[in-house]
Amino acid sequence: MSDVQSQIAELQAKIQNLRSSQVTELREKLAEARKTVADLEAQIAKVTGKAAVVGAVVRRTRTSSEDVRKGVLKALAGSPTGLSQKEISDATGLNYQTVALFLKKNPKDFKTTGSFKSKRYFLK
Repeated sequence: MSDVQSQIAELQAKIQNLRSSQVTELREKLAEARKTVADLEAQIAKVTGKAAVVGAVVRRTRTSSEDVRKGVLKALAGSPTGLSQKEISDATGLNYQTVALFLKKNPKDFKTTGSFKSKRYFLK
């Protein structure tokens, strides 16, 4: 029995060594991949002229509510027949949901006709 126990202990030690070497190998691959990503970001920065932001997520800048208001009012001022939410979004370059939320929160600022998708907005 002690011979079997020693064989089990020996095999467990081999398994532990294999796992350790596998983890080491994976960490080396990860380091190489990170270096490759950094090199690619540097190449993109060189081509675009923008500094690479390593490891950071680039977020859109937030549009202020005043900018949304100005954009919507300007778009509606240029359209005597009124505009739908989608048309306002296209005309202003604002996100559709941003326009829809703005119009929903400010119903007293606009006249409307129709309903649902045929709803059109006008300046008062």
